[in-house]
Amino acid sequence: MRTEPWSPCSGPCPQGNPETSAQEQDLLTSLKDCLKDLLTVVCCPLCGQTIEDRHPREAFCPECRQHLSLPSRGLQGIHPCRWTAAGWYEGNLRNLILQLRRYPDLRLLRAVSDGIGAALPEHAVLVPIPGWKAGARSNPLPTMICRSLQQTTQSLLKRSRPTIGQHHLNRQQRLTNQRGSFVVESGISVAAGVQNPGERQVELWLVDDILTSGATARAAMDALMGQGMTVSGVLCLGRTPMRRTR
Repeated sequence: MRTEPWSPCSGPCPQGNPETSAQEQDLLTSLKDCLKDLLTVVCCPLCGQTIEDRHPREAFCPECRQHLSLPSRGLQGIHPCRWTAAGWYEGNLRNLILQLRRYPDLRLLRAVSDGIGAALPEHAVLVPIPGWKAGARSNPLPTMICRSLQQTTQSLLKRSRPTIGQHHLNRQQRLTNQRGSFVVESGISVAAGVQNPGERQVELWLVDDILTSGATARAAMDALMGQGMTVSGVLCLGRTPMRRTR
């Protein structure tokens, strides 16, 4: 029996470890394969169901996508301005958006935003719309949606005055409530091409969680356009159906 203290080899061992049996080598290979499978398994962020590897890592399973009524490339429209949404703000998607406002989850947001990202131009620059509540009570979703889309983001806007909640206001009251409520932050370095779009193919997109009457988006656009910027449209998680827009 060997009794002298162990010391490392002075060079690489060409034969590997002679004490490792073929059975142990097979076991190590199996363990590596299992770890590889564990690391590449993709699960739906909503229901936890395993998804085939060909799906994006942050996507919903087909059943949850159907449950939320999410089109594969989102929804697009031009009224009251050009917009792209993940889906209609109703039913299960509405409930999920309200849940995300209270309990933000970046993985769920990436899955919901999947359709928006598919329709987003390559050189888009995102501008989150600040919420009307201050501090910790402010809506975190616009900024988190930008993070989930992994696009160049510029926080160009800030609130210039208080506004009130708009749940019970009609369209005209919303427009009055939001008019002049944004200004462009001073001292922020604007991405190249935003103020001079002729120099580079850049599209500036506002980002919010919900688009209803468009009053908030229009006020944000007015502030940016007043500084010589061109806004291509609005990205949102949910677009309120036309029948519910007053």
